[in-house]
Amino acid sequence: MKSSEKTYFNKISDSFDTGFNVYGKPAGNLRVLRRVELFAKYCSLKKGSKILEIGCGTGEYSKALLKDDFSLLATDLSINMLAKARIKLNAAKNITFFASDAGYLPISDSSCDVVLGNSVLHHLETESALKEIYRVMKKGGRFAFSEPNILNPYIFLQKNIKFIKKLTGDSPDERAFSRRNLKKMFEGAGFKSVFIKPFDFLFPHTPSSFVNLVNKLGLLLEKTLLKEIAGSLFVTGEK
Repeated sequence: MKSSEKTYFNKISDSFDTGFNVYGKPAGNLRVLRRVELFAKYCSLKKGSKILEIGCGTGEYSKALLKDDFSLLATDLSINMLAKARIKLNAAKNITFFASDAGYLPISDSSCDVVLGNSVLHHLETESALKEIYRVMKKGGRFAFSEPNILNPYIFLQKNIKFIKKLTGDSPDERAFSRRNLKKMFEGAGFKSVFIKPFDFLFPHTPSSFVNLVNKLGLLLEKTLLKEIAGSLFVTGEK
């Protein structure tokens, strides 16, 4: 991870319980649920699975993913965020949190059945991160990530206009992906059967009274050509 990204995460972790945090709100909760359902569907999570979560943050996805029959390793660069995650899941015995750069994972080769992450790859030096993810996955293991879609008008402006980038709390090096470059990166790292689909028109800060309406409309739009400008890209595949 670039030094500017590390500085960003150290800063944002101290203010995460203020304006940056959308979790605990209806739109944020629904977005978590949607992504966890996709992770479970495409990665065939089953009893005994050893899951690695990259960029766990404060543990919202860890909490939603965790089941008694899973073993979950959750890593993040921010020590402050990990502290919040540990508090949130203090009763869970089958989860291990540790601080690590995704480009240098302290995990044995071919030891993980599944690797997951939400909105994390666009912060990273993807070549080194994907190389490490490939190394720690078992042969036939599955991965799944949700990342911002550069074709979404809001995301395009957020990632490319400096003052908007700053206003929304983005780091200087943060970016978004297209289907094409995301597929190229994963296949270039050696992954197979890479599948990508645009999804989710639900903005994280959607007012509570509009969440159901926006979500239903978004699900309809995902069945049309307008799906290409959805807010996120879901990418999955195997080693």
